[in-house]
Amino acid sequence: MVYGWVVNELPRWIVFEALMFARGSAIIINFNIILILLPVCRNLISLVRGTGRCVPRTMKRILDKNLTFHKAVAWTIIAASAMHTMAHYYNYERIASVTRPNPTTPMEGPRYPLEALPTFTLLFVVKDPLTACFITYAGITGHIILVVLFLMMTSSIEFIRRSYFEVFWYTHHLFIIFLTGLAFHQFQQLLPVQNNAEGTYFQNLTAEGVINVVGAHPPALCSLLPAKGVCPEATFKGAPPLSWKFMLGGLFIYIIERIVRFIRSLQRVVIIKVVQHPSKTIEIQMKKRGFTTEAGQYVFINVPSVAYFEWHPFTLTSSQEEAYFSVHIRIVGDWSEELSKQLGSGNDGFKQSWELPLITIDGPFGTASEDVFEHDVGMLVGAGIGVTPFASILKSVFYKLTSEK
Repeated sequence: MVYGWVVNELPRWIVFEALMFARGSAIIINFNIILILLPVCRNLISLVRGTGRCVPRTMKRILDKNLTFHKAVAWTIIAASAMHTMAHYYNYERIASVTRPNPTTPMEGPRYPLEALPTFTLLFVVKDPLTACFITYAGITGHIILVVLFLMMTSSIEFIRRSYFEVFWYTHHLFIIFLTGLAFHQFQQLLPVQNNAEGTYFQNLTAEGVINVVGAHPPALCSLLPAKGVCPEATFKGAPPLSWKFMLGGLFIYIIERIVRFIRSLQRVVIIKVVQHPSKTIEIQMKKRGFTTEAGQYVFINVPSVAYFEWHPFTLTSSQEEAYFSVHIRIVGDWSEELSKQLGSGNDGFKQSWELPLITIDGPFGTASEDVFEHDVGMLVGAGIGVTPFASILKSVFYKLTSEK
């Protein structure tokens, strides 16, 4: 671990107790960065889920909890970030209060050449802990990341997410700033790391009984020989950035996901019918080339004339036996009200197809309801607009029974 060589190889005046907590929490953050984007890659999840018998039912149930897993990873990152921040606040306070010893003064253990890292040396000149937090890339990007995390966390509260979806949507896309800040967080290579800890070395036993270590400077061995052994001087360099390497895999998959969504959004969707139902509910029947569905699936809908960047999920209420696909939308918010107006809902007049708004579709995506026909008995429970996931299932049952007769 990183704190191992810090404790073993740096002089006592430069070792700070909270460093191990800061580095340990940093490793937790880096590991979870690999996972945070994967649960929101809905095309990937749908592809894995739709491989049929290759994916067991247990795995499908886990895939259905993708957002729960995403939240768990996010809270882990938040908790680790809080620990990382508090540990470094303590370290900055120690750095600002510590007195650097005279380089010519004899001191126990190997000497760390501070001049090799000018920025690290500068921290010992600054006596104000708050100033010390903002004179390095790590301090500046760290505080930016904290602000972004706070905004994303508070806007994800269920009340905010349901009542002010736009706030949640736009603040959540601050993850771009979060990942950028994390990638440059270690860019200055502030933390020292020993560069001759590994390598070829051998031991000589002199006539006086003194053990000489020649070659590398292994910390585990040299730390045991403070008085009766001679080791080569430990040499250090700035620790290279690592966070960007952790995020590469998940970010690459997410970029592919976004490309697939963009290509799908370019495919034309034709509105063939709009039906006004009771209880302020509208039904939109649509067609799209190459669009195939199964019972229980859902799609994301974007209407650029209403909100250019917003995508809203809706369960398909049509069955795979029908020549079109449809969704039922209850008018309960600003987005649905504006969409209803543009579709001409509630008006006695007739609108031509070219007068209707442009709609783009991403999907379909699978859910647990998709597996209903793999069981002998199924129980459907829903109320209000919540019955829409079962409309396509009931229609499929009807068409199957009709075709058998």
